[in-house]
Amino acid sequence: MITLILFSPYFPDIYLSLHHNVKPAIKPAHQFIVCHECDLVCADVPVATGEAASCPRCRAILYRNGTASIDVALALAITSVILLLLLNSFPLLSLKVQQVTRDTTLFHAALAMWDDGMHILSLLVIITTMLAPALQISVAVYLLYVIRFGDAGLALGAPLRALQTLRPWSMVEIFMLGLLVSLVKLQHMADIVIGPALWSCASLIFFTAALTSVLTPRNIWLWAHAAKASKAATGVSHV
Repeated sequence: MITLILFSPYFPDIYLSLHHNVKPAIKPAHQFIVCHECDLVCADVPVATGEAASCPRCRAILYRNGTASIDVALALAITSVILLLLLNSFPLLSLKVQQVTRDTTLFHAALAMWDDGMHILSLLVIITTMLAPALQISVAVYLLYVIRFGDAGLALGAPLRALQTLRPWSMVEIFMLGLLVSLVKLQHMADIVIGPALWSCASLIFFTAALTSVLTPRNIWLWAHAAKASKAATGVSHV
């Protein structure tokens, strides 16, 4: 664990510029990082693989140096797209009662709630398990595609902010937990057959969690800067 504070006597050039009007060798702004918990400005320094840098004031983790690459993130995003399509296309489960079998998809389950008068719950299911995850994964794929194959110099701030806004609204894991509770209660009333969408939902939870841990704002900017520098070095330009 590495803790680095910027404005202190341990950084002589900047300390002298603040207190004794001595011109320092100021680093570029992208080499500084602001703590998301206490707003302390710290030095952004390289750390070894597997290590993390923490704020010296509040001890919050500023960033970690993992081994994930943009190709790994893109693979996770594409897999999440496939799983989300399976979740919305195939039945979640089938109920067999007295030789009568009925299956339902996620969308039909939400429509059944609407028909039963549970309008708010139906809208919440649609928003948190269908729309928000689809938008979140779509924005993630867009960001990764632009950085990996497109022009890394494009404005990434707006889609990145949209991604951060959408993340709290994606609640597939909450839906999965409620569905498991329902299955436990229904197992004595009918024969239950697990559908492909339920397995896709379980897999989607793990893949989106892995994608979220990799697709941090810091990693996005680092990948964008690296891609831009690589294309500039090879003389590749995009119109």
